[in-house]
Formats: sequence, structure tokens, C-alpha cells
Amino acid sequence: LYYSKTFCNHCLTESPSLKRCSKCKHMRYCSENCQREGWKIHRLECGGMCHVPSSSHIPSLIRLCALFLSSTELKNEFSVSSLMKHENIENDRIQEYYPFVLKGVTEMLKGSSAADPVEIYAMYNKLVVNLFTLEDGQLRTIGSALIPEISKINHSCEPNCVLSFKGRTAYITAIREIPKGTEITISYIPLPKSFLTRKEHLHRQYNFTCYCCLCSKQREEKVDHMLMRECPVCNTHSHPRIDLENDDLSCPSCGSSLLKSLKVNDLVLKNIANFDSAISTRAQQDVEIINHLVEDTENLILEKHWEPALRTGLKATVGLMDWAQLYPSTGLFIAKLGKLYLEQEYSDRTVYIDNVNRAVQMFDISLKCLSLSLSKNHELFLEVERLYRFTQEILRNQE
Repeated sequence: LYYSKTFCNHCLTESPSLKRCSKCKHMRYCSENCQREGWKIHRLECGGMCHVPSSSHIPSLIRLCALFLSSTELKNEFSVSSLMKHENIENDRIQEYYPFVLKGVTEMLKGSSAADPVEIYAMYNKLVVNLFTLEDGQLRTIGSALIPEISKINHSCEPNCVLSFKGRTAYITAIREIPKGTEITISYIPLPKSFLTRKEHLHRQYNFTCYCCLCSKQREEKVDHMLMRECPVCNTHSHPRIDLENDDLSCPSCGSSLLKSLKVNDLVLKNIANFDSAISTRAQQDVEIINHLVEDTENLILEKHWEPALRTGLKATVGLMDWAQLYPSTGLFIAKLGKLYLEQEYSDRTVYIDNVNRAVQMFDISLKCLSLSLSKNHELFLEVERLYRFTQEILRNQE
């Protein structure tokens, strides 16, 4: 189930001219056929949505809570009763969000016996930890998805499978060899991340502590090999020790705190100054620096600063290939760099051909990454494959 203003609420096709439901004015469809098909579920919630001004956005969590509370038939169809829930949630973020959900669900269920705060809280507890981020073919977030079968798959910070979507269908794709009898796992959060970042993210969003093989190993060794930090006291560069009691990082040489005394942004600035055509070994060993470089690249792309975006993105790519080549987001990121080569202004033909060659290389690397985690009929794979062939054709025409 999903909710988006720019995608058809039934087939999930993006369209600039969606037609609204004539009654509630909230749901949008690309065709009469999709509206008829979508009515099978929307008929259960349309009346409730009429209580909400059409100019207001109804978050997926509120919509789903109201929908399942108002329809026992739908609740059974989606096996909601089988979903895991947390009876005693001590997570401040989840608890703080609940009054907002209670208000929204109560508004949608106005005048209904289903608007019972106890029932709403019980449903909220189940849905808040079982919803998946729904993505389109370009890996853009377009809503939330409840898939009971996939909710049964456990999380791992070093998963052997990834979850992806193609329209209304969810796919679980193996990204590593899975020996017979081995549990199938996916990641509930974007990867890669450092130990403390993963720990905080999982607790904040899903209210549990991870004991996967990677987390257990890092707990046992009390070292985060995904980070490389410089101690401001003894100037030693090393993989920091993990202080589980204080959620801190410390220098293995002198014991000084590293998390509170040196921010990642400072590290990024110090290391970027030394970056040239290749990423420094020290920065390449720090996954948080890589993530910041990716974020900086995305921001530069949004601002249409093509050359700085390309330089920053290339620095991130080396680390991504070490840490994250199994994930679809890496393939997408590298494909964007290929497009940036095509956006450059050229002073002569030689520079133009050189950049097209580099674009071909980027698209080739992207396809290799995407082939590890997506089917070859996935929209993103097909788009990058088209760009790869397009740039190859440019080169052939220049010969």
C-alpha cells in the first residue's frame, strides 16, 4: 500500500497529469482502469479521507492504520495479526510520533467504533516497525509498503539479499552465495554505515539492537574497522575502539574520545584537501567519509555544479567499490557520474571524446554493480544499459 501525489496510486506509474478521486480528492490515478482496480481497496478508506482537507497530505502510516482498523477483511488479507510488534516501546522518536498518528487516524475514523485509542496504539506498534520504504525504478522514495511475507525476513548489517521494487511487485535478490540452510537476510537501513551509526539508526527507526554476524564481531573485538580516525591528542591514525557503555569511539593508543572531539565533517575537510585523482588510503578506510562525499556529490548535482560534483563523486567511487558495490544505490550513483561526463563543456574534440570514453567506463561499472543486485529487466538496469549503448554509438560514429 502506498501514497504519492506524483505516482499513480495503483500501478505506480509516474505521470504529470494524474486524475484525482472525485470524492475524497486525495488518491490519484493515471487511467480509469487503474481507478477501477484501485477502488477495491480505496472504497474502504475514501469516506475517511473525505474528513481530511484535500490540500493536506496523509502520511502512509496514518492511512494504513485507519485502513486496517476499519476493515477486518483487509486486515486478514494482509495477515496483520501475524506481524511482530513491540509491546513496550522505549524509543523516544517512535513515542513522540504517536500523538500525531493518533490525531490523524482519529480524524479519518471520525464517528466509527474503530477509533479506539487502544486499538490505534496496537496497530501503530505493528506498522511502525514493519513498513518498508517503497522505491520507484530510479530508487526514489515514493511511499511505504506493507509486505507481511518480507517482514518475516530478518535484518543483517551484512545481508545476503536486497529488496527492490518493480511497480507493484517486490523482489528479493541474492547478492552473495547463500549456502543451503543459511538464513536469508536483508538490511532494513541504507548501507554501508559505521557500527554506532547502524546501532542508533536501527534503534530509532525499528526499536531493536542488532546482533548479526558483523555487529557481533565488532562488539567482540570492540573495534570499528569501517572507520579510520586521527586522535587529536596523540595524532595516531587508527581504527577506533568502540565504547559500548558510552556509545563513543576512543583512540586505541591513548584512550581519548574520538566521537565527541572530532566530527566527521572536520575529517572530510582535512582529507579532501589531500585528494587528487585518487582517494587517500586513510579516507578510503572510513565509510562515514565516503558517505559524506556521496551526500556532497548529490547536493552539487542538485545545484547543477557539474564539475565539482564529478570531482567529488569520483573520490567517493573508490571507497564505494570497496564498501558497497553489492548495493543498487552504488550502481545508481556511478551511473550519475557517467551522465556528468556528458554534461561537461568541451573546448575541443579530443576532450569531448575523452569524456565520452570515461562515461562509457562509468556506465560499464554501474551495470556490473547493478547486475549483482537487480534483475536485468529492472527499470534502472535498462536505463543504464541504454546510456551505455548510446555512448558506445557516439564513439563509433567518431571513428
